[in-house]
Amino acid sequence: MEVTAALARIQAEANCPICLDYFRDPVTIKCGHNFCCSCIQQSWEGQQDRFPCPECRHPCLQWHLRSNTQLGHIAEIAKLLHITRSKRKREEETCLCKKHNQEDLEVLCPLCTQLPDHQDHYVRSIEEAASHHRKRLMSYMEPLKKQMAHFQKLVTTQDREPFELRKKVEKQRKELFSEFEHLNKFLDREREEALSRLAREEKQIQQKLNANITAFSEYIPTLNNLLKEVAEKSVMSEVKLLTDIKSVQDHCESLNPPVLYSFQLRKEGCSLSPQYSALQKIIQKLKEDVTLDPERAHRNLFVSADKKSVTFVKKTQRLPPNPKRFKFDPVVLGREEFSSSRHYWEVEVGEKPEWSVGVCKDSLSRKAKRPPAGQERCWAIQLCNGNYVAQGTFPVTLVITEKPRGIGIYQDYELGEISFYSLNDRSHIYCFTDRFSEILKPYFCIGRDSQPLTICAVRDYE
Repeated sequence: MEVTAALARIQAEANCPICLDYFRDPVTIKCGHNFCCSCIQQSWEGQQDRFPCPECRHPCLQWHLRSNTQLGHIAEIAKLLHITRSKRKREEETCLCKKHNQEDLEVLCPLCTQLPDHQDHYVRSIEEAASHHRKRLMSYMEPLKKQMAHFQKLVTTQDREPFELRKKVEKQRKELFSEFEHLNKFLDREREEALSRLAREEKQIQQKLNANITAFSEYIPTLNNLLKEVAEKSVMSEVKLLTDIKSVQDHCESLNPPVLYSFQLRKEGCSLSPQYSALQKIIQKLKEDVTLDPERAHRNLFVSADKKSVTFVKKTQRLPPNPKRFKFDPVVLGREEFSSSRHYWEVEVGEKPEWSVGVCKDSLSRKAKRPPAGQERCWAIQLCNGNYVAQGTFPVTLVITEKPRGIGIYQDYELGEISFYSLNDRSHIYCFTDRFSEILKPYFCIGRDSQPLTICAVRDYE
């Protein structure tokens, strides 16, 4: 009975937990559980990021299936054992004791075979019965040996797993410490630079405010003297009043008061550059495959077949009329629409003398002059007449020491930020902060030179 129970347990272990049949082409997943290859593939169909184990619900982060050939062999053996046992059971049912419904399995002398209890039973000789049961026992040995060797090997393998786990955890721990250390250093530098820029701007504004106050202070005595002169003239006799009246009137009418100086403090913030390893992986996840929309392009713009490059051509192209096409400036928008989440793409500007790249509202007027501002809402970096300007609600002149050959554009819709980076050294150029409430699209204004502007593949910053 113990052998029978053991065989039944082995056969149960050779069954797939999903289809409840013997394993077919078994595979092992990350948590160690086994399934038919077709069963687990069907179970994971439609899953994107996490693949839960159907048995223990452990989330596997990768679609990783390891073939388990030995378990397949065990399943075949268990299947054969099942068939053999069923066949023998059918054969032995004819030899069962009608009274007890089982084999007697008793050793009898010739006289005992004539007793009523065993008179109708099939009786074998001792040699034949022993041979039969010896063969039956021997048939169990090879499968049991294989299973024992297999499970001993599994135990040895599993003994090594905790060590491998510790190694992998320690490696990831070191990588995380390194990444956050780099990030902390960068944040420290970014903080000091932002505070330094704020202090410089405060000093410059304070100097202008002081100069404005001085100009007002110096202008007040002029007004006071002129007021006295006008008061004195107004009470003089007719002849004296009319004497040199033109000079007094000219002084009053030609006053040139100093202009009131008003300032707007630029908002400083921390702009994370994609050059750090902790952010490189994020950039790779956020990279957007931006393409150009020929149907909205100005008639003098030629868009390449792959919709990645655009060139200004002098001859106006004959194109179907489209109210969404830009009429005045050489502008083309991207086909992609952004109304949530974060996105990143890169644009190669090369040696072009004029260009403007960034993000705009989808409702941007096609008659707008480049780059539009105010209610039109376009957030862009522009090169024009040798000057770099951030065009947003109001223009901000930028100081860029090295001419960028490419621009990286990062947009966070929910946070309300659009940041620009130079692809020369991956340094930060400028960041717009605003509130977005409608669909945004990539914006490209390429100037009227013959050099192309190209949307390039996001580079690997490793």
